[in-house]
Amino acid sequence: MSGVALSGPKLETAVVTLIDGTQFGISDIYESPTDPRSPLRLIATCRSYNVPTKSVALEDAVLSLSSSGSKKKRVYMNERVRVAAEKEREKKLRLEQDELERQAELERMGQN
Repeated sequence: MSGVALSGPKLETAVVTLIDGTQFGISDIYESPTDPRSPLRLIATCRSYNVPTKSVALEDAVLSLSSSGSKKKRVYMNERVRVAAEKEREKKLRLEQDELERQAELERMGQN
C-alpha cells in the first residue's frame, strides 16, 4: 500500500511508503505560504494524484482525547443542576426498591 504519513508538531516530517513496501522519509518540510515544500502543498499534490495521506500526530491526539480511559468529570456550573442530579439518583433508588418490594409481594401471593 502506498501512502504518505505526516508527523511532528508542525507536520515537518513525512514518511512515504511505496507500493512495494519501501519507505523513505522527507525531513526538509517546513511551513511557508510560498514555498512548495510546505506540508499543505505536499498534501494537495498527493490528493491530486490520489495518494492517501494521514496525519499521525493529529490522529494520536484525537485518539488520546476520546479514549475510554480518559477521566472526564462532570462539572456543575449551577447549584440547581447539582441538586437536581442528586434528586434523580434518589428517585432511581426509590424506584428500584419499589420494584423489589413489588416482586416480593407477587412471590408471596403466588405461594398462597
